[in-house]
Amino acid sequence: MQSTPSTHSAAGSPSRSAAAPSSRLRGRTAAQWFCLVVGVLLALRGAQQFVSGAHFSAPGEGWRASQQLLFALMLLIGQRTPRGALIVLIPFAIFYTVVTFVGDINGHEAFGLLPIDTRDKFVHPLYAVLAIAILLTAWQRARRPPASP
Repeated sequence: MQSTPSTHSAAGSPSRSAAAPSSRLRGRTAAQWFCLVVGVLLALRGAQQFVSGAHFSAPGEGWRASQQLLFALMLLIGQRTPRGALIVLIPFAIFYTVVTFVGDINGHEAFGLLPIDTRDKFVHPLYAVLAIAILLTAWQRARRPPASP
């Protein structure tokens, strides 16, 4: 008697539908992971600031929350594809690099709108350095000639 493959899985063994998201997560690039993780963090932080009563006085938490939510949206949309993640990392890296230097020079605000606190003096350079490192790594990989068999 010939056995036919079962369409349902036995207890303890993964089904095809459960394996698909797992393989999709394993195939993500560093840029996609960065965009996903930082996008979620920025979305949570921006939403938390609005819920806690952010205001738009200059510099105000409302401006920072708006900027965080805008970048969160951009990163979360970009993280869906490897190319999209790299594309959105370019303005992200530029912005956080500039804000790092402007915030260090002024000490308490950037551009008269975004308040800079002690946490930002650590997080902004971290975001900028990681984004730039990911972009440079991807650029170097793209420049390598394909390996011959």
